Amino acid sequence: MTIMKYSNKIMVAVLLFLSICQLQATAQQQMDNSMSQYYQNRMLWNPGFTGADGNKIYAFQNRSWVGFDGAPVLSAVSGEILFGANSAAGLQIVSDVTGILKRTNGLFNYAYRIKLTPVSQLRIGITLSMSSDRLGLNYDAQSGGDPLLYNNINSSVQFDGNLGLVYTNKQFTFGASFFRLRDNLSVKSEGNANLAFAQFGGMYALAISDKAQLKPLAMLRLYKTTDAIFDLGMQFEYNKLLQTMLVYQTSGNIRAGAGVLLNQTIEANFFYNTNSKVTNNASQQFEVGLGFHLNGKKQD
Repeated sequence: MTIMKYSNKIMVAVLLFLSICQLQATAQQQMDNSMSQYYQNRMLWNPGFTGADGNKIYAFQNRSWVGFDGAPVLSAVSGEILFGANSAAGLQIVSDVTGILKRTNGLFNYAYRIKLTPVSQLRIGITLSMSSDRLGLNYDAQSGGDPLLYNNINSSVQFDGNLGLVYTNKQFTFGASFFRLRDNLSVKSEGNANLAFAQFGGMYALAISDKAQLKPLAMLRLYKTTDAIFDLGMQFEYNKLLQTMLVYQTSGNIRAGAGVLLNQTIEANFFYNTNSKVTNNASQQFEVGLGFHLNGKKQD
């Protein structure tokens, strides 16, 4: 019995270690790995975009390494609402499950718009984030599990914050976002995962006909220990009904997606990410998103 007891503990410890390694290797999947961030829900990567697309609710699920037990599954729901002449608030709830580990994030956004000229504006956004890690799969510290591991993983809630800036001038938009300010600005970082700490992106809206529009986009994502990832892509929209997206990453990945917007209210999107053996990117992703545009006008 004693041998079996210790064998169970060793097995759980090994499984936990592998799950932690896998979570750290794909930890950037938190929000900056979502493919909805490019066009469908820009608030995901920059709090300055909160309210920029009006009142909206958006939910998605992203699956990586499909076919493997314990593969990462990222699920999220977010909402944003305008209030006052220049303010907007947003809320995001994120669940990231990898192996026997479950990470839950709650993010509250506030954005304020400053009109610089009749055709240009600056949006400043801040995020208060709360996160906690838990053991899943009915992990029981009293029956074969290690209480030390259990208490270490099931830790108290961690607080941090993000900062985002968005500049818009007619059809041109540029954004800069800085993540986990508390952790990255501290002398000793609490996290050791290779998470993105900053992201920059620019987009131009080009009308090619009365009904068709092309939106080229470029993004740069900076990581703690590995090379930066540069994204180049575009979205094609037709008659405010159909949209397709294609993005190339310098890691070698190709991301593609398509969606439909019904009655300017309900949108459904599907995305796919090719398989690439690069540290910064989860391999072969599938993502499904569903959005609801609520009543209310956008800010002028």
